[in-house]
Amino acid sequence: MRKLIFISLIVSLISSEVFSQSNLLNAKNPSEIGVSSSMDKINPTFLEYPEIDEKDILWSKVVYEYIDLNEKLNFPLLFPVNDEQYTDTRKSLWKIIRENIENGTIDEVFDVRNDNFLENNRITGQSKIMDFYGSKYTPGDSRPQTFAQSSDITGYRIKGVWYFDKLHSEMKYRLLGIQPYGRNLKEFGKEQGYFWIWYPSIREILAKHEVFNDKNNNNRISFDDLLVNRRFSSFIYKYDNVYGDREIADYIQKRPGESNKQHQLRVILESERIKKEILDFELDMWGY
Repeated sequence: MRKLIFISLIVSLISSEVFSQSNLLNAKNPSEIGVSSSMDKINPTFLEYPEIDEKDILWSKVVYEYIDLNEKLNFPLLFPVNDEQYTDTRKSLWKIIRENIENGTIDEVFDVRNDNFLENNRITGQSKIMDFYGSKYTPGDSRPQTFAQSSDITGYRIKGVWYFDKLHSEMKYRLLGIQPYGRNLKEFGKEQGYFWIWYPSIREILAKHEVFNDKNNNNRISFDDLLVNRRFSSFIYKYDNVYGDREIADYIQKRPGESNKQHQLRVILESERIKKEILDFELDMWGY
């Protein structure tokens, strides 16, 4: 019995080593290692968001969330942070966004203050978009840094809508916008949101890139699948409300003598209350 366990352990270790890089078994030369043979089949059945008839929406709520890249569950959106280490085999979400902005593929970009995607706040021109994450010189750096790298991105803000589809009697979620949030290269020590991107316009781009799966290299999904299916950790920082869509931090204010940690805890608890209220709506539909 012990021999069987030992042999099984050895086989599993060898298997994990063999499959640690994609296409390792099918590579005819070393240059093909890491180039997945199924890269063009990541999402062969990619579908645009389906048309929704307004009369089929019984209830809806727009929410704004923050995806903190320091959380382990969100690491697939952050890594690899060394943009020069990998070419096409592995890319972070930021590297994909930046590359497609600079080659002109992503152009549905809006001012960071405009989360309603108004036409008069659209940012036109690659140089203007790149200016939001660029700098000629960053104080404190050993050498000037021209543009933000993956290591400079600390999170993403997203805008989406939860709605109850009475046609299918189901609560659904649709991602509408995404905003990279990271280091401000123009002001040392500060962070900022760079711009808003209309998410439906970049779904097909993200569907062509795989997310690294540390559980099984042979079973990966696209960045679009990860985001659309909400396979990340986030907290709500704002939702549409009568008070001009004010943020949670605007009405959960710090009390006299309260520490920053205590204040942040109350903000998170309010965020969880709103999330539970949204998710409970579907259950309440079936209550008697």
